[in-house]
Amino acid sequence: MKSLSARLAALLLLAAAVTVLPTAATAHESCESDQDVPIVLEFGALDGKDRILCAQHAVGQTGEQALADAGVETQETSASPGMLCRIDGQPTPTQEKCGTALDGPGYWAFMVAKEGQDWDYASVGLHEYELAAGDFIALKYQQMSDGENVEVNAAADAQTREDAVVAGHDEKASDEDDESSTATTTVLPVAIGAAFLVAVAAFIVARRKRQ
Repeated sequence: MKSLSARLAALLLLAAAVTVLPTAATAHESCESDQDVPIVLEFGALDGKDRILCAQHAVGQTGEQALADAGVETQETSASPGMLCRIDGQPTPTQEKCGTALDGPGYWAFMVAKEGQDWDYASVGLHEYELAAGDFIALKYQQMSDGENVEVNAAADAQTREDAVVAGHDEKASDEDDESSTATTTVLPVAIGAAFLVAVAAFIVARRKRQ
């Protein structure tokens, strides 16, 4: 009887452990801190896809470093210092050679703003611009024929910060979903088996008490 009680206790512990086994949590990567810098990319007449990224903990870095941390592929002219001439392969080599100087029909305008304020040209280039708390930056491809007034479609506001995607977050979320699904598939049969054993043991104990 004592042995059976000990077994029952062990089974109950097993069932409890299985029940509270944590599943993989889906972390929410955000750009909510003023140390995180939203980066707006707008391709204008080019074929690239507009998007809003987040360079986390980017305050104190240069604009160039923030772009690299956010996973943005860039190319510069060969002059020193170089000028940004291509983002994610746009404009194409046919549209812009990216030689010693820009020779295409447009350029990547480097714009900056504080939250709630209007966009304006940065006073220095990506190499020199040091990001400060609350900064937003934007890079928009501006056609020469459109003049110097650059209109960034995304505002430097709370909505843009909320929409900013942290580099690698989509892949991480997908991996965590797969892990969660695997954990659920493994745990469920074990939990059912443990519950069945506990029920059988409880039935046997109750029957022996009646004898």
